[in-house]
Amino acid sequence: MAAKSGNLVDILTNDFLCCQICLGEFQEPKALPCLHTYCLKCLTQFIQETSQTKCVDPGTVFQCAVCREDTRVPEGGVRAFKTNHTITSLFDAVLANKKQTDTTSSQSLRNKETFVNQPICERHQEKILFYCTNCNEAICIICNGTTHKHHQSTDLSEAANRQKSKMRDQLKRLEINLKSKEQTANKFHKHSETINTTKVELLKKIDQTASDLQKKIASHAQQLKQEVTTRCHQQSKTLEAELSNFDMQIGVLKSMKQFAEKILQHGQDAEVVMLQKNVTTKLAELEKQESDITVLQKVCSTKITVHISEINPTFGKVEETSQSTPRLCHPIIPLSCAAPKLISIFKVQSCNNHGITGITANPQTGHLTVAEFNTNNVKTYNVNGELQQPVISCNQPQDVLYLDNGNLLVSVYGDGEVWEMSPDQRIVRKHKVKGCRGIAVTSDGNRVITSTERGNQRVVIMTPGGDIIREIKHDVNNQMYFNHPLYVTVTANDNIVVSDYWKNCVFIFSVDGQLLHKYSGSGEGQLSYPRGVCVDGQGQIIVADYGNDRIQLLSPEGQFIRHLITKDQCLCEPMAVALTPDGHLVVTQRDNTVKIFAF
Repeated sequence: MAAKSGNLVDILTNDFLCCQICLGEFQEPKALPCLHTYCLKCLTQFIQETSQTKCVDPGTVFQCAVCREDTRVPEGGVRAFKTNHTITSLFDAVLANKKQTDTTSSQSLRNKETFVNQPICERHQEKILFYCTNCNEAICIICNGTTHKHHQSTDLSEAANRQKSKMRDQLKRLEINLKSKEQTANKFHKHSETINTTKVELLKKIDQTASDLQKKIASHAQQLKQEVTTRCHQQSKTLEAELSNFDMQIGVLKSMKQFAEKILQHGQDAEVVMLQKNVTTKLAELEKQESDITVLQKVCSTKITVHISEINPTFGKVEETSQSTPRLCHPIIPLSCAAPKLISIFKVQSCNNHGITGITANPQTGHLTVAEFNTNNVKTYNVNGELQQPVISCNQPQDVLYLDNGNLLVSVYGDGEVWEMSPDQRIVRKHKVKGCRGIAVTSDGNRVITSTERGNQRVVIMTPGGDIIREIKHDVNNQMYFNHPLYVTVTANDNIVVSDYWKNCVFIFSVDGQLLHKYSGSGEGQLSYPRGVCVDGQGQIIVADYGNDRIQLLSPEGQFIRHLITKDQCLCEPMAVALTPDGHLVVTQRDNTVKIFAF
């Protein structure tokens, strides 16, 4: 690859001067609004082949070959797309460089005058020297004196410097967006691995269940066979006994019949008279026995059967159940300076000042759960301030946070405990953390808790089971980081953001405890008693600047971006902050007012 060869000409040619349609060097490069560039001929053919109308008329809609963004052919046709002068300049520089000797080639590329040729005005074939601020267009000296004569124009280099400054800001936003996209893609990859793992586990479970059922069926079948064999054997023995008895009776009757026939045929009268009484007695004995029908019913009335229950072959069912969205997919606060709109406001009447110290939004319902420190209650409201479920009583709750599984974490400062509660408000588990204040959760479910325990101010990282993984409190010189760490949040890449109320600063740590950034601000960004913190989907940090009556927006690296909300929007002494699932910012104030802002 060119990057490996280290040849700058090859790098420029391969990476910037090749059309992504024909893969050859640009011929009449035309730039689309999405900033991707193609040869005029290639673009014309591409639009004709891929657009639904199969034409290149003005107004025809097609998709960019690289980013798939819908683009409309402008008035004037494909040729009316702007020529990419940067590509042309680079191409000229590369051609000039290729004509130089090996000794002078590297010097030629480093020569700014050779490398960056002035673009030419397409209309007058003059060098572009000015920038029309009315039309946002680079123009030549003739344009400046004719078409744009009455417009405000500036020197091209001056305009370029202003645009570069804006572009640098945009680049920062692009980098933040890119980082967020990469993190989201990593989440997708992890979820893909989870799907494959789940598939293997479920298939194994199905096979195991089927095997267990087969074993149970085979075992039960063997039991049934044994029982049938036993019962049939018992009936056979009974039948054999009765049959033996009948055989004996038949033999007796046959013998008596033969004897009586002989007497009748050959006996003397005296013998007939004498033996008749014996025959009568014997017949009477036989008749006293059970009748043949009774015996037959007794022996043959019982039939052995096997009742086979209907076997349901569908021993399971495949379902897709909903699950919580990965924490990365938080709403994103825009970088623009547009003031947010106040869309809802309500006041919790039962609290004293400084009552609402924590707030979190339920990711499923959007309801707001608050920690009322002074009233020893945790309550849930809808966005209109209506109480939604029974009150949870605990000793000075400082902070609250919903987990992805719907459980609620409560930092109970008064008892020095962190509670995990199920949606039906049962305590699932509780762990001791003396002086616990703010609470957050990493992507792997570990708890991050700030503690203001006197002389032991720290951040505690523990497993869901309560095992302490790490404590953050000293720097490399064994100096205490914190004075009064109140609130904590965790970014998508598991950086830990801590606000220190008395040190007037925000710390940013890696999950292994390394200090990455520290922000106290200066000038318009100076912090004064910072309290609640939260982050958006791009890792931007939202800070409740309590002493200055405003909400600040910081970059993931702890750099000031802008004021989100100020006292000009009637904000006063903000305490806790949280983002709702639909991207609204919720702020609690010292007077126990809850305000919801939309961007």
